[in-house]
Amino acid sequence: MKPVRFALPRLLAASAAIALVLAAGWALRADSQAAPAAAGGSRSAVIATYGVGGVLKSDGALYQWRPEKKQWVTIDDSFRLDGESRRVLPLPVPASEVARMEGFGFIVTRSGACWLYNLDSNRWENIGRP
Repeated sequence: MKPVRFALPRLLAASAAIALVLAAGWALRADSQAAPAAAGGSRSAVIATYGVGGVLKSDGALYQWRPEKKQWVTIDDSFRLDGESRRVLPLPVPASEVARMEGFGFIVTRSGACWLYNLDSNRWENIGRP
């Protein structure tokens, strides 16, 4: 009589593969449900991030994640939700020219020009190069 061999390694490998497929499907489903609704349904790509929860999209729009609303809003709408009137959008340069953003209000372009959003005048100012 031959001893019975359990296929435990195969069973574990199959279980792990199924778990990965299910996790990937869940992640794709969550992404497809969360992104377009609050971001105006825009399909433009995220090309940069700023601060915590801020993104710059290829169409030049700045979005901010609002945890209390569980949705993305434009930076101008985010200020409005905080009781402030700001007109950050549109950006002073095309999104494709943005090399870096540390916060929503400071942009360094690919050519090295620096732009600062003046909170007092509510407009973008080209502050040149250092």
